[in-house]
Amino acid sequence: MNNKIRKLIDTLLAQAEKEGFVEAEAYYESESSTSVQAFQGEIIQFESSDTEALSFRGLYNGQMGYSFSSDLTEEAIPFLLTQAKENCEILEVKEKVTVFEGEKEYPEFDGFNEELTKIGYDELAKAALDAEKETLAYDSRIESVDECFAEYSFGELLICNSKGMICESRENDFEIAIGCRAKENDDVQTAAKSWSFNSYEEFDAKKYAAIVGEKVISKLGAKTIPSIKTPIVLDRAAARRLLSSFAGSFSADAMHKGLSRLAGRIGETIANKAITLIDEGMIEGSPLCIPFDSEGVAAKRTVLIDQGVFRSALHNRKTALVDGVESTGNGFRSSVQGAIGISSSNLHFAKGPYSLEGLFAKMGNGVYITGIDGLHAGINGVSGDFSLMAEGFKIRDGKKAEPINQITIADNFFDILMKVEDLADDVDYFAPDSYHCQSPSLLIPDVSVSGE
Repeated sequence: MNNKIRKLIDTLLAQAEKEGFVEAEAYYESESSTSVQAFQGEIIQFESSDTEALSFRGLYNGQMGYSFSSDLTEEAIPFLLTQAKENCEILEVKEKVTVFEGEKEYPEFDGFNEELTKIGYDELAKAALDAEKETLAYDSRIESVDECFAEYSFGELLICNSKGMICESRENDFEIAIGCRAKENDDVQTAAKSWSFNSYEEFDAKKYAAIVGEKVISKLGAKTIPSIKTPIVLDRAAARRLLSSFAGSFSADAMHKGLSRLAGRIGETIANKAITLIDEGMIEGSPLCIPFDSEGVAAKRTVLIDQGVFRSALHNRKTALVDGVESTGNGFRSSVQGAIGISSSNLHFAKGPYSLEGLFAKMGNGVYITGIDGLHAGINGVSGDFSLMAEGFKIRDGKKAEPINQITIADNFFDILMKVEDLADDVDYFAPDSYHCQSPSLLIPDVSVSGE
């Protein structure tokens, strides 16, 4: 970590004490990235960005005030302290919020690969151009690669407070994103996918272009179907997006505010016994590990739903105090200038016993949903209702059949939890296309599918 930043933070915390802050904390974050875009065999865009900022929070007159600055010089210290004081003065409700003294020890995780720092323009350009070339070569029906990006990014984080807590982390990665368009007769389809790698050598342009190529070609000829109530298999990517959209329902803060149907239901059965939902910051071997939250609380493994029974909400230190429990290590900021809220770290349903093909065989006949759209407008995060545009394939006699699109699936997330019949074993926190929210493919009977 930059010694200049450490010195600035030390000075800020010392000055905060002199000006009457009972306790104080500084939160520093920096991000940098370099990216290129390939199109029609040329690099048409090159971008490089660097951002860094510092936020401050301090306890003054019984209130926790926040402030923020992108000016990282000592001249910014009076502004940070004044803004925090003024913030305290306008707060009407006193909350028992404090800074954390820190853990005795933290999980070990290093998301930084020194080799990745050698990636420059030449390496990014080669990766993007190779990805575009291999995608076009996959099938003559692929007319264009409309999006093809390669990016290197680096970020670091430092949290220090007046109680002696110091938490720091850094990480970097190499990312590829491909979006293409295919045409057969008058039918045009698109597909896109992205990956994040821990080393440049992991990227094989032909291999990953083939994934996108197969995806777009398989959609050619897709048609809608008559409206029907039918069993579906929700593929892991679609299930992940649905779970992510309703993850806020498991926040203790949402429950306290009456914004979650799960309020007051700890100990009740809220899902089929096949469902176990877990949030864990540290997954050994995964590049997605988060060793501590924005309050400096060490990552924990929290079982939210245990074989259908609701066992725990997600907590930061403030909500944990209200409920008389310990923080689950989910006190995260939405941004460096944001207040500490609650969000999941690595949220996932536990794997089931079936392969994806095994779910098809068990379903027999139905619909396989591979993509959903309209998550911003088509869901009600409180009630759980959703109505989403979707695409996928017909399943006939346990086998994937013709592609379908222009359909809508409608149901309720909390009802889905009760209805899920079985889960596949395709959760993967180690693949380059992993996300912080994961789900295996789900077999759900009796879902409304609207088509023609």
